[in-house]
Amino acid sequence: MPRLGLKLLQVPAGVAVSFPGGGELLEGRSGHYTLGLDPSCDVVVSVDPQAWSAFCRDGWGGRTNAGLTIDPAGRWTVAHPGHGGALRVNGEALVERRRDLFPGDRVEPSLGLVFEVVDLERVVARGEPPEALLDAVAARPGDEGRWHVLADWLIEHQAPHALMAAYELKLRDGTSDPELLGEYASTRRERHVLSELRFDHVSWKCGYVVACSLWLGPRDRLEPQRLGRAFAGPVFGALSRVTLLCNGTESRARLESVLAALPSTVRVVGLQFSAAVPMSALLALGARPPRAHTLRLHLAAPLGPLGPSIDALVGSGWATISLEGTRLAERADELRGLLERHPTTRFMLGGTSLPAPLARAIDRPNVDWAGDDHDALLVELDTGAVLPLSRARPGFAWGLAIVPFADGWTTPDGLALFASGELVRDAGRRFVFLQRANLSAAYRQWLAAAAPSP
Repeated sequence: MPRLGLKLLQVPAGVAVSFPGGGELLEGRSGHYTLGLDPSCDVVVSVDPQAWSAFCRDGWGGRTNAGLTIDPAGRWTVAHPGHGGALRVNGEALVERRRDLFPGDRVEPSLGLVFEVVDLERVVARGEPPEALLDAVAARPGDEGRWHVLADWLIEHQAPHALMAAYELKLRDGTSDPELLGEYASTRRERHVLSELRFDHVSWKCGYVVACSLWLGPRDRLEPQRLGRAFAGPVFGALSRVTLLCNGTESRARLESVLAALPSTVRVVGLQFSAAVPMSALLALGARPPRAHTLRLHLAAPLGPLGPSIDALVGSGWATISLEGTRLAERADELRGLLERHPTTRFMLGGTSLPAPLARAIDRPNVDWAGDDHDALLVELDTGAVLPLSRARPGFAWGLAIVPFADGWTTPDGLALFASGELVRDAGRRFVFLQRANLSAAYRQWLAAAAPSP
């Protein structure tokens, strides 16, 4: 009989779970264990008052919700202690008072709170790769060679998600093996469980989250614990890019606590505000994650002067500051002063609605119009403003009906495929589409060609 453990798989918003000794799972030593709200339980479930009603509707019942017994031979049994709520095993309500458990079984005290019985020996023997290997792919997520090295390690060490890496490698060779596809889909469903946090636009590779957007939403007192628990999960071991989706009311202290919870592998941090935001709130970004070098700001119309906040961010060690999606057309003098004051800081200004004459006037050595994660540009013909496009960020298309297709781009109806230099019409506007290896150089060439004759 393998040595088993009980691992937290899913937890709803406003709920926290504590295991004996402060670990991440209940190890299978002989004895009897309880799970419930009472602090005397072995596995303690804490529920925020605001989340209590929804949590009870999901089926929770009693102060002690479940009992677990492990006999000296290592056999597990779960017991319903007689409360009014439902206790589910593998999605089915427990009718009999007791039931034997085996590796892979899922115990659900409520619909949103899920535990899994795991084989501890397998978990230990087939763990995650060394941190240095994961950090290497996070440093350069576009380098396929590094991903090949990681995939080889996963396959060689029979990691739980090695099949995902193997299938992705075979996809590049053109495989269509239906049996392999089915096994891959099953492994993907198991691996791609992120936690109770709301993640959007998640990009996966070899079973790891490479980039994601996190919606912060209303704050509660359990947020730091949820953030720490979520980002400590192995699927975030190679996380390279994070975008925080904010509504403009987030305090400096809150943003600092979120930044502190991010994995050390993060290189690019983005803040996207859905409302106008005081520039003073950006001082929280002085708490830069240790390896982060690029800050992407989507501020819409900033309130207050840019200078003090940008000066503080440069002083905090951000090597690249992207003002993508920030309207700066009316703040040319202020922007020019920043570029001159920080000549060694790289500024990315694609998507700032800057007209062509202003773009030419501020085109300095420390200015780029697209980043490493952009794949194409749209240049508005009437103004010369540049809009960068990215395959890794499908929801960020400037309100236009432009989507990636094969090696190019198209409209959703599939009637127009774009080649570099082609004219594109959308939303009553005209654009020229540019897709080359160096997008900033392509835009500069367009600026030079479109300059009015002397």
